[in-house]
Amino acid sequence: MNREFLKNVKKNIRLIHRMSPSFIPLTFAIMLFERAIPFAAIILGAQIVDMLAAGASFNEIMTYAIILTGTVFLLSLAKEIFGVFQGIGRVRLYDNRNIALAGKTMALDYDILEKNDIRELMAKAQNNVDAMGGLNGYTRTVLDIFGTGFSILGAVVTMRGLFMISRAAGEGILFSFFRSPVSTILLLLLMGAGIWLGGRCEAGKGKIQYKVDMANVNSSRIYWYFFNLMFQYPAGKDIRIFHMGNIIRARSMSAMTEIDNIKKDALHRTLKIDFRNYALQYGFMLCAYLFAGLKAILGIISVGGLTKYVSTLLLLQGQIRQLSSTLIWLKTQNTYLSSYSEYLEIPNEKYEGTLPVEKRIDNEYELEFKNVSFGYPGSGEMALKNVSFRLRTGGRLAIVGANGAGKTTFIKLLCRLYDPTEGEILLNGINVKKYDYNEYIRLFSVVFQDYKIFSFSVAENVSASQDFDEDRVRRSLEEAGLYDRVTEMKEGIHTKLLKDQQEDGEEGLEISGGEKQKLALARALYRDAPVVILDEPTSALDPIAEQDIYQRFNRMVEDKTAIFISHRMSSCRFCDTIVVFDEGHIVQTGSHEELLQDKEGIYSRMWEAQARYYV
Repeated sequence: MNREFLKNVKKNIRLIHRMSPSFIPLTFAIMLFERAIPFAAIILGAQIVDMLAAGASFNEIMTYAIILTGTVFLLSLAKEIFGVFQGIGRVRLYDNRNIALAGKTMALDYDILEKNDIRELMAKAQNNVDAMGGLNGYTRTVLDIFGTGFSILGAVVTMRGLFMISRAAGEGILFSFFRSPVSTILLLLLMGAGIWLGGRCEAGKGKIQYKVDMANVNSSRIYWYFFNLMFQYPAGKDIRIFHMGNIIRARSMSAMTEIDNIKKDALHRTLKIDFRNYALQYGFMLCAYLFAGLKAILGIISVGGLTKYVSTLLLLQGQIRQLSSTLIWLKTQNTYLSSYSEYLEIPNEKYEGTLPVEKRIDNEYELEFKNVSFGYPGSGEMALKNVSFRLRTGGRLAIVGANGAGKTTFIKLLCRLYDPTEGEILLNGINVKKYDYNEYIRLFSVVFQDYKIFSFSVAENVSASQDFDEDRVRRSLEEAGLYDRVTEMKEGIHTKLLKDQQEDGEEGLEISGGEKQKLALARALYRDAPVVILDEPTSALDPIAEQDIYQRFNRMVEDKTAIFISHRMSSCRFCDTIVVFDEGHIVQTGSHEELLQDKEGIYSRMWEAQARYYV
């Protein structure tokens, strides 16, 4: 056991204790009861055998039998009672383990979570924390080291008579050999060799299992993705219309076949190790019976001693082997849990400022991009290149450009989902990194093009909370043009949405894509932030609904800043300023009328291409 091994054990035990404080002491108590039961049976059982051989009275024998039964009963009962409370602690441990993983994922910087190596580590953390018994099994393994030491000490004390020079009288070489300590030393050496070889076998099995699990991480992730896809309600339409069932099953089964092949190979190698292991174990058992049996025949020990010493010898050998195996097992468990701990310990890289954001009733703020460039992790190209732009709050800004021009990246940087690779973003002349992050992002209310509606009630989706202002929810729905539809729902704003993950057999309500988008808009309005950002706000709406949304938003954001990202040029007619992106650069800035005058400009060409749909 090196220092790193002990450090990992200490760290993992502290982690388990934080998640469920009662679990470790209860598991330790249960382990002690379990270890005490066989010793009670061996010692008192051997005493009864000797009493029978000596012709003791029925009452004396029955007294010991009652003591034996009562002791084992009380120890077993105590173990079961503690086990009930331990089960509660185990459930808490399991729940808090998942909560810690989910909480870390939600707390990680967005740009860190998007990296492939972090997502792979997250998959390993999810899989490996359950491997080899999980945190519950890890606790038991650590405590088993102490329990095994307790059993070894008890076995040595119990069989001390076997190692003493007997005073029994007898003749012959065989008698002299078994009466001398030489025979005992040879037996102990044989036991030591078996334990050492058994430990090697367990170490080999641990390495095989770890290699299997690591090889399975990617295959399992692919298998469960496609397997779960078959049960996802939103995917059902595409699967049926395009007959995608066969390809999904094929991909799932391909991953499963790869998993099976890995496991079969590991099983063959493990069986070979198990054969050697069991041959050693039962070979020693035969030697123990011969050793104690011959001593009993020669009169060196009693018949009861034969029972006691053989049982204790086998127990001692098993416990020493178990100690060796437990240490090897624990080392392997440390390796598994390292990915879980490593994931929980990932530091956020985003600079967390402390300056409070000035609360202004007039919502007057100035945001500025100053020579900002940005490249996504793992990408060799810059998504934004030396962008400079100043935005005073209170107006309407449209951001247009082709796919990949840098529009959404601009907004992600503005909301500090990412920090610039070069340059800086300023709020009222101060780098946004210096502001308290949570206060800064409260300035923005965003509807991204890949927004998410959750399996909550309408009100919870709008407010993003279990505690909400019902009047405010209704106003937000009215402004987004969805309130009339919500009033038709069975439970109004309390109606549960979507068919997945509902409780107690509830039937969640599915709504259309346009309705989901209006719901996302209502959520943005409920937040009441000074800057409202709409990334492709009308992509799921028809032209009439689109026109209605823009007219409503003109009224909704009257005293706020509205930023529109859109491919539909009609949104630009409602905006004071239009910014045109192309290949990561801002190439045009101006009003709708000003940009139309530049007939060779990107904006004019885009407008002409779409004009027939809007005039």
